[in-house]
Amino acid sequence: MEEYASAGLVALVQRALAVEGISTVAPRSGGALLPFQAKHRFLRDVAREHGLLPLLRAGSALSSDTSDPAVSALLSAVTPHDLFERWQRLERFTHSRHRVMVRERGAEHLVAEHVGPPGAPPDPAEDALVLGVLTALLALRGVRDIRVAAGRGAPVTVYSDGVFLAPPPPRDSALWRFGWSRTPLPADPRARVLGRDEISRTRRLLAADPARRWTLGRLSDELGIPPRSLQRRLADAGGFSGLLGRVRTETAAELLMRGDHPVSVIGFVCGYADQPHFTRHFKLRTAMTPAAYRSAFRRPAPGARRLLTPEPTKGTTP
Repeated sequence: MEEYASAGLVALVQRALAVEGISTVAPRSGGALLPFQAKHRFLRDVAREHGLLPLLRAGSALSSDTSDPAVSALLSAVTPHDLFERWQRLERFTHSRHRVMVRERGAEHLVAEHVGPPGAPPDPAEDALVLGVLTALLALRGVRDIRVAAGRGAPVTVYSDGVFLAPPPPRDSALWRFGWSRTPLPADPRARVLGRDEISRTRRLLAADPARRWTLGRLSDELGIPPRSLQRRLADAGGFSGLLGRVRTETAAELLMRGDHPVSVIGFVCGYADQPHFTRHFKLRTAMTPAAYRSAFRRPAPGARRLLTPEPTKGTTP
């Protein structure tokens, strides 16, 4: 079976290279996907002609002002570790061929490795692209004093003081060390706790970041209400679990109706564990699968761009 990759990431690279005055001919996709080998050849050719540094800097073309719900969900992360967990969940949803594995974590650092199937590790060009995107996402989220190095033994510093300094070592480009300052991240303005009652305040918090791994304890911390008291106050709305399920379904329904974002990414954005979990719970609440709901109620949104969100296909890779 032919493997596919995200056309959005290739388009991101092409835009970033154009800003640097580098003209490229990207493979045509005809949609959200393109053959994996076409993407592989494109990145390899860019690296051969221009080195790994332009690919590392490609993430700088990302923006927090985006119509892509996956980017929005990633940028809603409450900690740097949460951002990596969300990225890993997105990889699982899109059946990515390559995965970011966290090898070590601490309060102010994280060590990750970019891996592939046995005998088929990512190419250095692919390592550089994903490393640059993750670094850019951390910076966009407001993480302070980011320092990134790549390689084993004596790693190369690739990012510091807001600047990509050097490419990862080509022969050892898959092991990454991230460091940052342990300062609170800026609050997401969408999550301001408004409303006069706990139900409306809870709905706003959950709707602002449905991809978060919400628990009653985390919600009670955000609202400043003891868990048992909060559960009693939410009883009329079906309790914490019932209200969370309804908010996630409403968010998914709106995304299905108003755009062409892949169903898999909508499931990720709305906080479901995997695609079967999303389909099962959505059908339980609407009596329709996500695909059937979109077919019945879709309202196309002209001009929406997908940056990181391919439709899931077996073998798909970012």
